[in-house]
Amino acid sequence: MLVVIEGCDGCGKGTQIELLRTSFPDCTVFKYPTRGFSMLNDYLERKVELDPKSLFLLFLSDIANEQKNVLAALDEGKLVILDRYVFSTIAYELDDISYGQGKKIVESVGFIRPDKVVLLDVPSEVSQQRKRLQKALDRYESDIEYLEKVRSNFLHLCEDRFLCRDWVKIDATKSVDEVHSMMMNALEKK
Repeated sequence: MLVVIEGCDGCGKGTQIELLRTSFPDCTVFKYPTRGFSMLNDYLERKVELDPKSLFLLFLSDIANEQKNVLAALDEGKLVILDRYVFSTIAYELDDISYGQGKKIVESVGFIRPDKVVLLDVPSEVSQQRKRLQKALDRYESDIEYLEKVRSNFLHLCEDRFLCRDWVKIDATKSVDEVHSMMMNALEKK
């Protein structure tokens, strides 16, 4: 089963994925962006500037580059968890590409369709507050209005059931244990 965990920065993806690793020790986790596309991390850390269209395509290229590895893990019958996926690219990288155009581009590439998408939803203020406690804010985390647009895009993707009929939205403002319980319930339902 292929499960994607999505949400704004600071929604608790990393925490919840670590808890899932404990519950499913044989699972395989892929995290995006990867370290293989270092330019993306340099962009997030404000070390380089990139054109919005090239940035959108770079994020998608990073994910496309891993598709064979995701398929191999699925072929082994493992639970495969993706920490972000093409949904984040659409939600975050829409400066020069509309929501509809972003969806069309993603659909045209033929990415693997997940069995389930879990959206960990938090208000932008919570997102920013949590990230501020962890580290210096990157270019996205520091802009509260941008984070609100990102959240809105995620909610639209969830409503649209984009690339997956089984989207589950979880209120990630709840305690870590409550969110984990909701995650486990979501994974048990097929």
